[in-house]
Amino acid sequence: MQNNQIYLLYLISDALFENNIHDDLSFDFDSVAKESLYQSVFPLFFNRYMKAPPKNTDAKTYSKYKNLFFTHLTSNTGNFAEHLEVHTLMKKHGIPYTSIKGVASARYYRNPSLRSMGDVDFLIRQEDLKKADRAVKSAGFTIDHGDDEGSKHIAYTRPPYSIWEMHRSVNGIPTNEKGILINKEMESIIDDAKEISIEDITCMVPSDFHHGLVMLLHTLSHMTSEGIGLRHLCDWAVFVSSLDDEKFTDLFEEKLKSFGLWKYCCVLTLTCTEYLGMKECSWAEKERTRMNISQKYLETFIDDILNSGNFGFKDLNRYREIKYISDSKNYDIQDDGILKQGIRSISSKVYSNHEFINKHRILLPAGWAVESAKYAYLLLSGKRKNKDTSSMLKEAKTRKKIYSKLDLYK
Repeated sequence: MQNNQIYLLYLISDALFENNIHDDLSFDFDSVAKESLYQSVFPLFFNRYMKAPPKNTDAKTYSKYKNLFFTHLTSNTGNFAEHLEVHTLMKKHGIPYTSIKGVASARYYRNPSLRSMGDVDFLIRQEDLKKADRAVKSAGFTIDHGDDEGSKHIAYTRPPYSIWEMHRSVNGIPTNEKGILINKEMESIIDDAKEISIEDITCMVPSDFHHGLVMLLHTLSHMTSEGIGLRHLCDWAVFVSSLDDEKFTDLFEEKLKSFGLWKYCCVLTLTCTEYLGMKECSWAEKERTRMNISQKYLETFIDDILNSGNFGFKDLNRYREIKYISDSKNYDIQDDGILKQGIRSISSKVYSNHEFINKHRILLPAGWAVESAKYAYLLLSGKRKNKDTSSMLKEAKTRKKIYSKLDLYK
């Protein structure tokens, strides 16, 4: 862990939980500010210095980040307003829905406007898809992508900056028996949603249980692919700390154990306690010993988050590592080697992209050749950045080892 990352963790823990970190910390302000941008926690970080710069920071650097801070606040304010627009639109057309992720997470923060947000995510029932599509288009949006039958969400855009993602399902649900159990629980997410007021707007958000489950599914689906940043860890920290230990275990323990997500939940929670200054949770501390979650493992876990940045923003080549790490459909991490996982992932892609080969699987080697040729073209054309293959495989092996210990969906 680098010094700028250590200082950022100190400052974010203070922003989230008022851990009284003193301003006499000596650190490179520019370096920590840049790291906070990679991790999508810049507003949380800079809010501490909104009225005065830290020591040994030049006026030009401070002014640059202060202007950026207000840009972020303006963007977040606009995002809240668009959540209200979704709410009003869905109510007008009689479409049950719930917001997910952004505002649903922000409401647990002491200052919701400091939670970085981008697009607007909301969930509807499959049977309301066409009706909701017409409603969104009536508000001036056009489809950007995702209108194919297999997509879990449709992305809409409206000039100049609006992006709405209308979900018909939640990312991260596997296609195995664990997925059947999770989908059963998700059937009531819209029925159980509640109307809240936040930052002078009204919207629908999931129940505590459904919100926690969506966060776990969302983070693990990205962690086992391109990666997650500190923002996701902060979301989990403020959510968990809003519930007392008894309520949390009543809501989650039995069901998460049945889904194969309990250890992942415990690791996230212990990481929040160790590195974000969140209060200890007795249920997680109890599982620390039983599950053999060592301090060394938590260090590798937080390092993986910090090395990624928000959705792999710090290392875009992490996308190349995905196929050597996890199954894109089941999000589980097999115990076999990275090369075997790579072959399995490429084969799955061939079957998905080539219906004829899917029906005549004896032709699979031809599919491998086609996909390899496409990948070579992307590298040669500069449309995909290259990275030393041995280094990439080494990183993939390390990440696979970290994630395999989470016992996902087992």
